[in-house]
Amino acid sequence: MRDHWTSQVGRGLQVSSMGIHGIDQEPPTDLAIRVSSENGIDIASQRSRPLIPDELKQADLIFAMEKFQKEFVLLFFPNLNDRVFLLGSYPEQADSKKSGVKDPVGGTAKDYRKAFAALSDHIDRIIPLLRAEYGY
Repeated sequence: MRDHWTSQVGRGLQVSSMGIHGIDQEPPTDLAIRVSSENGIDIASQRSRPLIPDELKQADLIFAMEKFQKEFVLLFFPNLNDRVFLLGSYPEQADSKKSGVKDPVGGTAKDYRKAFAALSDHIDRIIPLLRAEYGY
């Protein structure tokens, strides 16, 4: 999201990433680094972070890849219901099987490429909506 927004808009968006597994300071998988690099994005220095309640409460939007991730966030933060979306269904709150993006961790390079392509497509679809909503 950060890379696509910066290349298209250049300013005005703060992007942060957190995971529901509570793992802190782990690097991306080698396949994630490789597939991102193939697409011109360097994620090698990124580190995992657990959910941070204060950041979630301050976020305008919270995107999840898979339905169970969205449900996990809402289990602990039900008051954020109007801000938590599956990336693939935004701006709609209703989810379908097609609106999830399977997390490729533990999968093959093909799985990572498929997830990367799906995430990129959704982000490119969403950026014009965010620009209109927030005036960029």
